[in-house]
Amino acid sequence: MTETALQPPQDTAAADGLRLIVHADDFGLSEKVNEGIVDAHRNGILTSTSIMACAPAFDHAVRLAKETSSLDIGVHLTLVEEPPLTDPAKIPSLVDETGHFHKHVTVFAKRYVRGLINPDEVRVELDAQITRILDAGLKASHLDSHQHVHMLPGILSVAQDLGRKHGIAPMRLPREPVSPYMLTSAGGLSRIAQQLVLNHFCQRARKGFGPTTDRFAGFYYGGKLDTKALLRVVSSLPETGSCELMCHPGVDDPASEKLHWGYTWANELSALKDASVAAEIERKGIRLISFRNLTA
Repeated sequence: MTETALQPPQDTAAADGLRLIVHADDFGLSEKVNEGIVDAHRNGILTSTSIMACAPAFDHAVRLAKETSSLDIGVHLTLVEEPPLTDPAKIPSLVDETGHFHKHVTVFAKRYVRGLINPDEVRVELDAQITRILDAGLKASHLDSHQHVHMLPGILSVAQDLGRKHGIAPMRLPREPVSPYMLTSAGGLSRIAQQLVLNHFCQRARKGFGPTTDRFAGFYYGGKLDTKALLRVVSSLPETGSCELMCHPGVDDPASEKLHWGYTWANELSALKDASVAAEIERKGIRLISFRNLTA
């Protein structure tokens, strides 16, 4: 995808066909992930990404973002696994004994349910993350979060307040309907169960949520969106409105510290650049946009 390939902003209600944001999470996670995201944008269908302010390759991601002005940049709010920007002593409810965020979203969620996550500490840390991104000279178009933790009610209100403070209104609403292809995949029921839990929180938050897409896709195949799966997703997308399709591309990295995630970054990169996927998007009359267009 070239820098001139993005469709111009159009009004959702007036426009025919589906407007699709193809969005990569985890910009800044590693240089290999950063390189894959930019490659998927320059040579594939990717239109948008969100940057992790506390991730190891943040500075590398900032440099690439400034070199690729057509790539839409959002904020990937992070409260899981990575080291915080704030002194751990000042946010004790958010960190473990190593001074890092809790290792998994399930650990965070269990502590949240038990009332062990301090929302004031969440506000301090997430404010620092947004501020670091803006101070780096990037213009953020939207907010989302690592492992979708912003959909927890107490976290959501903090994120919305910070969005208003920093002038960033659009936010991801990761509600993905259950589609027939999900019911035929081996081992898919556990993922559907997770999806339904996330959808519950999305449904609770929908009223007054603010600018977002009409639909969302990509949770079911999170981290494992190869070409075959991507074609399934694209083929099942709605005919009209707006939709965000989440993905996780990257360059193959056997030395990655995140191999335990089980993500297939290189397969996702290949899928986003595959000619058959681009052809299916064209056949369906889908127009690629970014979060910048939602409020244009």
